Amino acid sequence: MTAVGCCMVLLCAVPILGDTYGLETTYCEVLLDGEVIGAVSDPSVVNQAFLDARAKITREMGGLVLANVACDFEQVEKLMGSTLESEGLESLIYDLLKEKVKTAKKKYYLVKVNEFTVNLATIDEVKELLLAALAPYDPDGMFQVDIVSDTSRELNAFTIQVVPKGEIPEGDGLKALDFFEKVEIAEAYIDSEQLTPLPEAIDAVTKEKEKNQTYEVVAGDTLSVIANSRGYYVDEVLALNPGLTRDATLNIGDEIIISVPEPELSISSTVQYTYEEDYFAETQYIENDSWYTTRREVRQEAAPGHHEVTVLTTSKNQTETGREMIAENIMVEPVPEIIEKGTQTPPTYIKPVTGGVLTSGFKMRWGSMHRGIDWAVPTGTSVRASCGGTVVSAGWMGSYGYCVTLSHPDGRQTRYAHLSKILVSVGQKVDQNQTIARSGSTGRSTGPHVHFEIIIGGQRVNPLQYLN
Repeated sequence: MTAVGCCMVLLCAVPILGDTYGLETTYCEVLLDGEVIGAVSDPSVVNQAFLDARAKITREMGGLVLANVACDFEQVEKLMGSTLESEGLESLIYDLLKEKVKTAKKKYYLVKVNEFTVNLATIDEVKELLLAALAPYDPDGMFQVDIVSDTSRELNAFTIQVVPKGEIPEGDGLKALDFFEKVEIAEAYIDSEQLTPLPEAIDAVTKEKEKNQTYEVVAGDTLSVIANSRGYYVDEVLALNPGLTRDATLNIGDEIIISVPEPELSISSTVQYTYEEDYFAETQYIENDSWYTTRREVRQEAAPGHHEVTVLTTSKNQTETGREMIAENIMVEPVPEIIEKGTQTPPTYIKPVTGGVLTSGFKMRWGSMHRGIDWAVPTGTSVRASCGGTVVSAGWMGSYGYCVTLSHPDGRQTRYAHLSKILVSVGQKVDQNQTIARSGSTGRSTGPHVHFEIIIGGQRVNPLQYLN
């Protein structure tokens, strides 16, 4: 017995039978998926009958249908019953294939947004889904979605374009729409049970869901500021960031995870606005090379101007992501603030002794204010200039004992008291870190130490706030 067959995967695309392989018998049984469906006297008609039945189904279904079908014929010595003519065989095969098509995988459309997917029945449903995502941002229906076959892909895939239906009106209003995420569309052969009903697909794509994003800390941020600005509790932010504690210090540029409500498919929109507002001109600066950078003086007060501006704003969903001014009509010119500022780097101040124990700070002590700081050091320890300057006094100074006072280029003074030996004289120029005296316990003192003061505008200040 001889058998000729072919297994079909694309029912409506792949030929099944070739020639009759030189069979001499005039009786052949025809088998579909291993079951005898009839007999023919001329085996050459089997192939054509199958092709014709398949082509008819293709026309009726409007495209390919996936089904596994084996069509064979085999020689028999005896024939029970009558043989079929080609028309009858085609009709029989067509009827049987129609039954198989009911359970076959049909062509549907897969829509993929990042890791999210839905399966829709028709390309029109795909378009409805995408238009539903655009609808909240296009209330006047100015834009449409074009779905175009992507010939660069091997699979039956499509690209989408959001384009205006006509001319975009001049003036303010919506100028452009697009999908923020990449949307992929491809044909898929699946069971009908895997289809997503269109209303359910629209809800899944457009409904906002909580998504984690990385947030970069800016000036003024605290955990409570970040949480409250998004309607969350601090504990909810901490839960998203293992290792972060309630009392943690946030630095500018730090990154933390926050939860943001977003739909699966976000929309990018460009809108034009025109409005009037007061505005200020950029501050102008006059540089003074004889001043330190810590000195600034206002030479002209600022006054606001008034203008009409037209801007293009770009947004992701309802959140503005960018703004560009495209037109400006100045009604009142602003007056800029003018500031004179120094360019010289101000002098620095260093600890006047090496080592030592801080025994008294800038604070109330024994019923009176101690307006300096003390370091206990052995007698004879080198006392160095905290900052370069000029010696303005050097000698005995009452309760200070032996004392040196220096004047510095920024107008400040430093004082070093209870010295055992003075190594500089009045009017002498000294460099920062130059030894100017030896420590001791002269004057009103309870033991060897150095008393150190910084004087600004005639007032003694806390040195620890100025020492590098």
